[in-house]
Amino acid sequence: MDFIGEHAWAGDLGRFLVILSFTSALLSAFAYIKYWDKSENAHWQKLGRTSFWVHAISIFSVVGLLFFIMLNNYFEFHYVWSHTSLDMPNKYMFASFWEGQEGSFLLWMFWHAVLGIVLMYTAKAYESGSMISMVLVQAFLATMISGVYIFDVQFGQSPFVLIREMSNYIGTPWTTDANYLTMEAFQDGQGLNPLLRNYWMTIHPPTLFLGFASTLIPFGFAIAGLLKNDHKGWIKHALPWAFFSVGILGIGILMGGAWAYESLSFGGFWAWDPVENASLVPWLVMVGAAHVLLIQRNRGGSIHSAYILTLLAFILILYSTFLTRSGILGETSVHSFVDLGLMKQLVIYLIFFIVAGFGLYFYRFNAIKSISVEDSISSREFWMFIGSMILLLSALQITLSTSTPVWNALFGLELAPPDDPIAHYNQWQTPFAVVIAFLIAMGQLLNYKNTGRGIFWKRAVFSIGLAIACTGISIFTLGFENPVYILMLLMSFWALFANLDFWLRIGKRASSITGSSVAHVGVALILLGTLISQSKQEIITSNDKQISEQIPASENLFMEKFDTLTMGEYRVQWFDEYREDPHIYYPIRVWEPGAEEVSFVLEPFIQMNEKMGQVREPSTKHYWDKDVYSHLSYADTRDSAERYNPWTKEQEFEISLGERIPMYNEYIVQFDSVIIFNLDTTGGSIQGAKIGAHLTVQSLNNEKEYVIPTYAISAQGEVREDAVADSLGLKFRFGSADAQSQKVTLKSWKLLGEDEMNEVIILRAIIFPYINLLWLGCITMGIGTFIAVYQRIRKRKTTV
Repeated sequence: MDFIGEHAWAGDLGRFLVILSFTSALLSAFAYIKYWDKSENAHWQKLGRTSFWVHAISIFSVVGLLFFIMLNNYFEFHYVWSHTSLDMPNKYMFASFWEGQEGSFLLWMFWHAVLGIVLMYTAKAYESGSMISMVLVQAFLATMISGVYIFDVQFGQSPFVLIREMSNYIGTPWTTDANYLTMEAFQDGQGLNPLLRNYWMTIHPPTLFLGFASTLIPFGFAIAGLLKNDHKGWIKHALPWAFFSVGILGIGILMGGAWAYESLSFGGFWAWDPVENASLVPWLVMVGAAHVLLIQRNRGGSIHSAYILTLLAFILILYSTFLTRSGILGETSVHSFVDLGLMKQLVIYLIFFIVAGFGLYFYRFNAIKSISVEDSISSREFWMFIGSMILLLSALQITLSTSTPVWNALFGLELAPPDDPIAHYNQWQTPFAVVIAFLIAMGQLLNYKNTGRGIFWKRAVFSIGLAIACTGISIFTLGFENPVYILMLLMSFWALFANLDFWLRIGKRASSITGSSVAHVGVALILLGTLISQSKQEIITSNDKQISEQIPASENLFMEKFDTLTMGEYRVQWFDEYREDPHIYYPIRVWEPGAEEVSFVLEPFIQMNEKMGQVREPSTKHYWDKDVYSHLSYADTRDSAERYNPWTKEQEFEISLGERIPMYNEYIVQFDSVIIFNLDTTGGSIQGAKIGAHLTVQSLNNEKEYVIPTYAISAQGEVREDAVADSLGLKFRFGSADAQSQKVTLKSWKLLGEDEMNEVIILRAIIFPYINLLWLGCITMGIGTFIAVYQRIRKRKTTV
């Protein structure tokens, strides 16, 4: 059957390109295995490179084709229909592209293809070994978007599947209609989740996935070293890539925190959600791996640790992929993807590279000759190594807690995730942060191999003095009392000043250490910003009466329209409401202390999100030393016609003749009699009638009123006339009658009092002090890391 209006050619081309990418990746792997760094087999190297170019061009073409069908609104494709719509601005098309699993897999493959091209021409003697890992990973990922069936088993989900080909629609009548695209359901798509219509969702995912992809390069060099039985040369090649991965993945994670802070209403930038944790853990391990690689390059003795951490960083990316895409986190994370039936493929993917990586490592274990080096406690490498192990332990704790659903599935347990994830992880991770801050300070003040006591104290005394002074000032001004927090404050200040001092005094003479110093300054600022903003945050909204169990009065402010209230040191007034679909804004005037004119306006809003319900989004006023962060805990989102109807608390009830029933805990209603106003029996049958129910309504203070709601039926239809008990504020409507049981069904409404008709919202506001230290630290860490990458590349070139 020819389906009218379908662009089936695009689907056929897309599936062909995916299959081509898979086969060319396998051919490239085969060619690189045959080449194996032998000059006499150069033709195999050429075939390996050519095949990878075919693979890369296939992936680029798939990405371009998917963008093409999305931009042209080909809603016959399920992916287009699910993630785009006619009213969606093109600036959010990128976010739509990687909103779904298939698009995000493609984004991951795109970055692998780009990095693979760079790797082919820079890996030199390690080209074949490192590229084997690259193309095998790409082959596995290609199966995730193939959507092909082999012996009734589906492999992956294709982004080019037609909506009528989806398994849940096969067999429905419309799938056999040649003109089904004219149906209303296919005139528009479901669109991008409104929560993702944010510029951060345009730049955060590609940065994060570039970070994910970059962890494969050090892994590939480690595999190459193991395959070649060369356990030294691969280090200098892997080192700049490891620091690149640390920088780009770290920036991607922090972008996610910035998006959460700007768009979500949980009150902060990090909620220890399992998906957040799944990206943080590989980064922690990669930071440890990069520093161990640096130790190994400078003095040796850490080759086993270098292999383990480098292999583990990429394998943890695969484990994170399993957690977020298998559906196993469905009940513990709001950010995980839905299950597309990929669990078995993801498990095979994970197990293959665990066995390949660590299997090869243990196979070469006896051949890996580690130089026995006894590090002095006064050497930089000693403390760098300790730091790497601390990061590994930190990552292990996060992984164990995050993997609760996995343990339950594997061992039939019923372990519950932490009731309060933020408190749980903070309790465990704060001591790790204290130690890391100490090591960042300590390590930068030491030389490699050995440092004289006098030299160390000469370098350290100034930064220690500044740290103690700033800690004392912070304790006095911010009121720190928790000993662990005070210790973290001291260590973070020391890390900051030690690295600043080292950078400014010694970095001018030894530019090679500048990158690490700048990056460590950034980490210290992140630790300080996180500690101060989170531990000293102040909720400045409160109410003098209980609101509800879900909305505690101690944290929320009950605001009536145009009423001026106190919010901490500020005065506030809610004065307006306006709609810009899908958002409803509630602007609030704010006066700073002593101000006569309005100082600024907060505009918290509610997003009417069909996929996620009513989503509250924050509004923040930024100062240099604090943020005033606000969001709505409650607002009436009904339109004005419904909201301003004075009749509320609708009830439907059945009452028998002579029966008395209580209503609204304030009234008694008695059904006295049925009144027949009119009965039309023309032609010997009932042609129409009008009847009423005589009711006596009595209040608790014995006020009485009689009402008669009526019901009429005729050839023109049904008519119901409501009856209002004016003095009591009640209205009644006749529903139906049962003559045999002498019962009637009625509806009733209660009139709102004037005090109940006031428009109200409930606001929650928090002050985050010195949170800009966190954002400044993020920028500084990124700059420092990329300076370090540049320095490693330059140093590698000068030593070749």
